[in-house]
Amino acid sequence: MLKRRDFLKSVSAAAVAPLVVPGAVLGKDGQMSPNDRITIAVFGVGNRGTHSIRAMRPLPDHQVVAIAEARQDRGEAGCRLVESMYADRIESGEYKGCKLYRDFRDILLRDDIDAVWGTVCDHWHGCLYSRIIESGKDLYGEKPLTRWVGQGVKLKKLVRQYGTIFQVGTQQRSDPKFRKAAFLARNGYLGKVKEVQVAAPGGTAIPTVPSCDPPEGFDWDMWSGPAPLHPFDPRRVEWLGLYMIEDYCAGFITNWGVHHLDIAGWGIPEIFEKPFDLEGKGVLPDSGMADTWIAWQMTMTYDSGLVMHFCNTGNPYEQGCRFIGDEGWVHVNRREIKASDPKLLQIVPKDGDDPLHVSPLHGDPYTAHTADFFRSMRSRKDPVAPVEQGHYATTLGNISDICLRLNRKLRWDPQNDCFINDDAANAMLTRPERSPWTM
Repeated sequence: MLKRRDFLKSVSAAAVAPLVVPGAVLGKDGQMSPNDRITIAVFGVGNRGTHSIRAMRPLPDHQVVAIAEARQDRGEAGCRLVESMYADRIESGEYKGCKLYRDFRDILLRDDIDAVWGTVCDHWHGCLYSRIIESGKDLYGEKPLTRWVGQGVKLKKLVRQYGTIFQVGTQQRSDPKFRKAAFLARNGYLGKVKEVQVAAPGGTAIPTVPSCDPPEGFDWDMWSGPAPLHPFDPRRVEWLGLYMIEDYCAGFITNWGVHHLDIAGWGIPEIFEKPFDLEGKGVLPDSGMADTWIAWQMTMTYDSGLVMHFCNTGNPYEQGCRFIGDEGWVHVNRREIKASDPKLLQIVPKDGDDPLHVSPLHGDPYTAHTADFFRSMRSRKDPVAPVEQGHYATTLGNISDICLRLNRKLRWDPQNDCFINDDAANAMLTRPERSPWTM
């Protein structure tokens, strides 16, 4: 018997071309045939998880059948969202079929699920993503790829070992503005690029609040997972606390920075692939529970003479990614793309250019990124944001954090995922994980 993955590949010719499904292939009551649908589980339905579910809404070839969530109220709300979405598609206007789990491992035992959305906190990524891959399911994994560099090294190997389709949630790659900027830089339309400026939102202090018992239905031990088990308090698990505490996240230097760092490396592959010197300075909170960088200024210098500056927004650079060549520049962020000469933005690929991977066109980059993942699942070809690229982009943020904490210049070797001749810095690439949540 064909595995579901092989069956999906066998019908890829019909599914890859525009994601419009003729009525003849629809199943009962206006839904797609079960054999054609990609069945999905969503792990974590906070802000990212619910946004991911909504991004799926315009696409016809999927069905979310399971949710895992450590907070019962959020899990129940996620199931209602899913069932409402599918109810809108069918004549009866009623749909039930999304099961809630507290322990994601029970979902991984199901052989009727094709893919998992990993939309949990950063500290869970390495452990969770590795177990999803080992279960034989494909994976859409939110950024950053991992909390620690060493976890990313392991994930790269696992993805190729298991033949997993892994879309990293760096959805800017599915936005035509960002692809245009990277295309111009990569193909020489700016001349020789000698400087790249990257800026992302900075961090913030989080006041300490008294610990208390977790709310009813909140599995605090499961939420903490691989991280140290601290006494519960409500600030550390909500926006923005969970992004500003080192045990859960490296802070916005990685969690937000990964987006624009990813575009920098997409446009100039040297940024991801070649050794460089790294130095900088930063500002940490002076009180409260947050212990990640509020502000930073990093400089990465490559042997070719290329220099990349990476800072928090306005310190001193404008948010986004700017490629500066000896014949012009282009700057892109989520609001706009602009260039030294507007004619640069009218250039289209010609013979010999690398046009870069083009995701299916949708108004919402999240939906386009999702559609690209579904297309890759059927073709078994890499998506626009494969695991190696996600690892490189994540690493740039994580090693910036290490450099600032050591307060000295370092040299990074991306081919071997290590600092050169620096045992103290290399020791910071991993951290012990709390049992049983180890990779």
